[in-house]
Amino acid sequence: MGTEVGMLGGYGFRGQVTAGDGSDKQGKMGAGYNKLRRKKKKQQPECKVGREEEGSSSNRPELAAFFLALRDTLIEEPLEYLCDNQSLLKAVARWIGEGGKATLVGSPDADILAAAIEILRKRIAAGTATFLVKVKAHREEPANEGDDVLADKAISDPKVGKEWCQRTNRAVFPWRKPCREARAGNVTYQDRHSTFNNSVRDAIRKGAAENEVQKHEEKLTGVWRQISTLRRRYEKWCKDDDTEDCTHKQRYKESYRSMVKVLQQNTWIDDRKFLKSCVRARAEQGNVNHPAYGTWTADFMLRQNESRAFLGKYLNDPRVPWRYKRREMMAITGIIPVAKWLAKIKQRSDVSCRLCKRAREQRGASTGNLPEETYGHINSAFSDGMATTVTDAHHFIWRHLYASIQTAQTPTSKLRFVTPDKESSMSTLWQEEEFKQICSRESLTEKAADIEKTIVVKEHERARYDFDPTMFCENRFWNRRLDGKVINKNHRTLYILEFKRSSDRNNDFLRVKEDETNEQHRSIIEALRAAAPEWTFEQINFVAGRRGAVVEDDFYNKLEKLNVQAGKRDKILLAHVQRICEAHDTVMRSYYQQIHGSSEADATTSMENIGEQVYV
Repeated sequence: MGTEVGMLGGYGFRGQVTAGDGSDKQGKMGAGYNKLRRKKKKQQPECKVGREEEGSSSNRPELAAFFLALRDTLIEEPLEYLCDNQSLLKAVARWIGEGGKATLVGSPDADILAAAIEILRKRIAAGTATFLVKVKAHREEPANEGDDVLADKAISDPKVGKEWCQRTNRAVFPWRKPCREARAGNVTYQDRHSTFNNSVRDAIRKGAAENEVQKHEEKLTGVWRQISTLRRRYEKWCKDDDTEDCTHKQRYKESYRSMVKVLQQNTWIDDRKFLKSCVRARAEQGNVNHPAYGTWTADFMLRQNESRAFLGKYLNDPRVPWRYKRREMMAITGIIPVAKWLAKIKQRSDVSCRLCKRAREQRGASTGNLPEETYGHINSAFSDGMATTVTDAHHFIWRHLYASIQTAQTPTSKLRFVTPDKESSMSTLWQEEEFKQICSRESLTEKAADIEKTIVVKEHERARYDFDPTMFCENRFWNRRLDGKVINKNHRTLYILEFKRSSDRNNDFLRVKEDETNEQHRSIIEALRAAAPEWTFEQINFVAGRRGAVVEDDFYNKLEKLNVQAGKRDKILLAHVQRICEAHDTVMRSYYQQIHGSSEADATTSMENIGEQVYV
């Protein structure tokens, strides 16, 4: 046979060949096995697996199927057992051969495992061979597909009997498991129960986290509950326009209107709905100087639709070194030991950027009017000493995303990705024939001239502009560099792609960067539309927060526009968030190296001492 087991010669085994499988559906468990060389039925090939009151899992029915196959095989008959469950093989392997003392203490399915081990002991004593072979599930393996049907039948058929129903004295923990529908955002809950295991532990942790979320929401909405006080103050200020402060009056006026809006939605009767309505109203008001939930960390973690689940996967990935995770969490909580933060905890008096000062001293320039050394400053290209690292971090994230989008195209896509490995200026692009076919260089220069004149000239460009304004505007246009270009000749469409790595402290970081990027390439888009009106030109901006924030809906919509396969979009976003975190850690390590040099780990805390009584 052409299957994996057939190519290995498994079906030619000189003995009994049996395949077994277990099924766990909606808290019900069933097991079945399929004897490929069955001569006479000795036992029923399927059964229900009991003790579901203590929780269900796929491992228990898999172990039950193995026991049923052993029980229906003669002790003197060699057996080859095919299964698709790795946990079964590991559970049995602990009891085979020499090694440490094995025990059933702590085993969740000790009742079935003990019976299976006893049969194996008899087979070993009789000198009979027993082989357990792992096969891949859902690969059209005949034996595996047959026993899968039997396992499902055991659950649904009322005539099938049940075994292993005796309860243990272990405590059972009930909880509700949230299930989030992909892309829809709807959350449904399933009632679950089990003895203490990893799922119960995760549910306890999740419950504790939800309790903390509720505390922050109640802290945010505390003032909203003082309805009568707020209303009296608002009415008083409306009557007396001369004696009250206009700024405070406007703020309370907006709060009162938001409160009325919430009450009109009839959500105030339900406590949880009232809290969520208050949160939305508070976010609509917006205040960049004060966090909505009391702390910036709570604001960042509780914002919806910003890839927090993918960030959590990165922080829970055992392959990521703990130091990388710690630096990421320091950034999220806002305790990166830059000069500004050290001054806040009274470990430093000077808040000016040490890297900028060092670079100016090396150039012989004045060290006056230095920028403050903040987390945002060292993550920008405006910081001397960090510009190269920050630029490399930008390219590291973008090139991986660009290549991922290109390789995940649908089979019918007609898009062609231009220069995936480097940026290209407009002048370089218009040396290629396919771009010359869109419009001529002369026509594009003419259309761009008037648009470039409306763009503000930067201070360091003033001298060149004053020397020859016309030539300056022309050169500035043709020297503009684009992160990515995607062209579709069939539909006469050109997408200009741009990637920005931004601060994600505020929830409007996407809108701010979108506006900034659209203004950056406004002259290119408008000039192309004027020079080639029969073509469609669109700018697509990908914005990523430094700490891993990506607006999911916006990201998915742009992937859809670029013909990315629907099944690969989640994987692309997960890999994208991981690259953002890796790039962030590279920037942080470069900063620590330049400020503090290489330092050894502290023997007592296993943390790196970077000076200033600060450990990372």
